[in-house]
Amino acid sequence: MNRSSPLLLIDLDHTLVERVGGPDAWTPAFCAEHGIPAADAPAVFEILRADRSPAGFTRIADRYGLRHSGAALWDAHVAQEAARTLLIPGVPAALAALREAGWTIGVVTNGSTDIQRAKLARTGLLPAVDTVCVSEEAGARKPAPEIFHLAAERLGRTLTPADWMVGNNPATDLQGAHATGLRSIWITPTPAPPLPPQHPAPTYTAPDTPAAATLLLSAPA
Repeated sequence: MNRSSPLLLIDLDHTLVERVGGPDAWTPAFCAEHGIPAADAPAVFEILRADRSPAGFTRIADRYGLRHSGAALWDAHVAQEAARTLLIPGVPAALAALREAGWTIGVVTNGSTDIQRAKLARTGLLPAVDTVCVSEEAGARKPAPEIFHLAAERLGRTLTPADWMVGNNPATDLQGAHATGLRSIWITPTPAPPLPPQHPAPTYTAPDTPAAATLLLSAPA
């Protein structure tokens, strides 16, 4: 890894990929498949929201007397979550342009390791980046500086004020970049909505990741 190359840490959800449907969109089909009353879909979602893991599905299986193990239900859920993940248009070309220009790229994302890595594999993004750091495996969630430093460590790097974070969430991406001393690009509609007073201002704003890549390619070192 070239330690002198420009370094970009970038969010996953709503920055590189989008999801078809909301976070609870899987529950009606899940309930129908397993004979759970449709009216219980919100309760099923709440169980998994409290513990998004095989153990969460074990609780669902025990509660409703399902014949499948929690591990099997989890594996199916991971596959379904990956299947309803779509690349944001222009993202592969944007990442390719950055790497062609010498950038080192690490994905930093909150969530389940199995699900986030499945999304990256499904959309073909794993070869487009140099490392992936997921909060579950990192033991820290954005905006905690630890997850950003771990991503850099995996790249053989130490973060500097010349490095960048790109993401759509002010509370995790911008706050994390600020706490870690990184420059930042906020992915947000144009014109950008006002930030709450407690949120630091980004270095730049951009409507999407391809536009953010254009800014990075022209940004001063």
